[in-house]
Amino acid sequence: MTLGTAPAVAPSGIGYAIRILVGTTIVWLALARIQGVNPLWAIISVVVVSEPELEDAVLAFKSRVANTLVGCAVGLSFLFVLGPAVWSILLAMVVAVVICTSFIRVPLSWKIAPITVALVMTPSVLDHSRSAGLSIALHRTAEVLFGSAVAVGVSLVGSKLQRGR
Repeated sequence: MTLGTAPAVAPSGIGYAIRILVGTTIVWLALARIQGVNPLWAIISVVVVSEPELEDAVLAFKSRVANTLVGCAVGLSFLFVLGPAVWSILLAMVVAVVICTSFIRVPLSWKIAPITVALVMTPSVLDHSRSAGLSIALHRTAEVLFGSAVAVGVSLVGSKLQRGR
């Protein structure tokens, strides 16, 4: 499909927007109750995983989770083995891309792993501390998993409501 051409059956833009609205509202309200938690990555995950079709949302969920876990694992491994340095971030990003392009066959989300590497490792480089990245990795992974699960849940409910009509 090229830009500017419509798919054979266009999904409802309103329905899609409502799923994103409901998912981000759930995430915001749930995480606002937990002190010190920033809902940003959960909200981003709702948007990234939300799809008009349930099957597409489940695939996006699996891909988002897998790429986030790969990015966290690679980032933390490189951080603790090679230490907090700019060159170690760059090398870890390359390794994350190679792993994802070789084993996770969803091209649209391959970018998530190297982004996660950068997010996990950069605080440690800036603070000159290996431990700064661990907290970021754990929080970001939890937020991504929560936001992604909410998106799939909203898609599941939305698809059941559509079928019921």
